[in-house]
Amino acid sequence: MDGIFRILSTADGGRSWSVLPSTGMPAALAGEFAFAASGTCLVTADHGPDRAWFATGGGASTRVFRTDDRGRTWKVTSTPIPSGPAAGIFSLAFRDQRHGVAVGGDYENPTAAPDGAATSRDGGRTWTVAARVPGEYRSGAAWVPRRGDTVLAVGPTGSDVSRDGGRTWHRFDPVSYDAVDCAADGACYASGEQGHLAVLRRR
Repeated sequence: MDGIFRILSTADGGRSWSVLPSTGMPAALAGEFAFAASGTCLVTADHGPDRAWFATGGGASTRVFRTDDRGRTWKVTSTPIPSGPAAGIFSLAFRDQRHGVAVGGDYENPTAAPDGAATSRDGGRTWTVAARVPGEYRSGAAWVPRRGDTVLAVGPTGSDVSRDGGRTWHRFDPVSYDAVDCAADGACYASGEQGHLAVLRRR
């Protein structure tokens, strides 16, 4: 709106919402937007109530915005994940306040996503392309609780797992899913087109 991203905030568990002042938000790039595919282009930190991130595409570069004061002010950094009219970062996931992963690609070309995954070790201030990426468009990501560096990514051409914090990824399932989330007991749930639902449990 008017060249910036508009943020709404709640302080009562979602019963009421207010639009935050725009003075602390950096300007958007031309054509920049955030994807809603998985519901995880914007994430908050369970490990610190003041911190949140959101990721973008569509502009000259993909970017990650970060707040440390509940959305009143934001800082933004570019990432190496490619951007385009239908391309960018579709999902963020943070294990803690420092370790994060970003996944994405181009939803109009889902079978090719060079540099489509990146990691951060400093709370989203800087990002590094994964040494081995999924290689295809991924729309959702989630850390597996109580499994250290294990993180999942899903997309229309399959699912991948990383056991080293997002640095290398390996395909483990070919079914199409759009979103993934994990419960505190370690069970992970994925949903996708045509009512597809799946659960991945720890053995």
